[in-house]
Amino acid sequence: MQVKIFRLVFFLLILPMLARAQNPLQIDVRSNFVSQKIDFIDGNRVLSKADVNRLMSESDPETFELYRRAMSNQQLGTIFSIAGLGAGLGTVIYGLTPQNANAPNLFWPLLIGSIGMEIASGVFRNKAIPLAEEAVDSYNFGLDQGPVYFEERRIDSPIFSYVIRF
Repeated sequence: MQVKIFRLVFFLLILPMLARAQNPLQIDVRSNFVSQKIDFIDGNRVLSKADVNRLMSESDPETFELYRRAMSNQQLGTIFSIAGLGAGLGTVIYGLTPQNANAPNLFWPLLIGSIGMEIASGVFRNKAIPLAEEAVDSYNFGLDQGPVYFEERRIDSPIFSYVIRF
């Protein structure tokens, strides 16, 4: 009986240490007025872009492709956000300056353009976060070197000479 209690206490004490030994990669998203920044965190350390690029390129090619697409969407979102901010400021300046009666009215095209750029910025920003999360999940799953159970019964195995692929 005492041996069982000792094993239980030992297991409960060692379990948190084992959980801390495997620090999976995580992301943290910070947004400011103009853009967002996706930080990749390994334990307590925020990784630099070169470190993340190296880690992702050393893992599965699909993981690296997801990471590359996430960073591309983040950069496009930042570009559209800065362009939308500039177009918005241009619209305000254009609206406040006195206009000549013969000059074409550019207020509405500038306003619609700045709103469109901000919407495009939001679309690219919102696409970047799930792609980064998927890349991190793929990287963390790739770290697991445990056995794959029922390898012969995978979903993409041939069934009546037809392969189901996703």
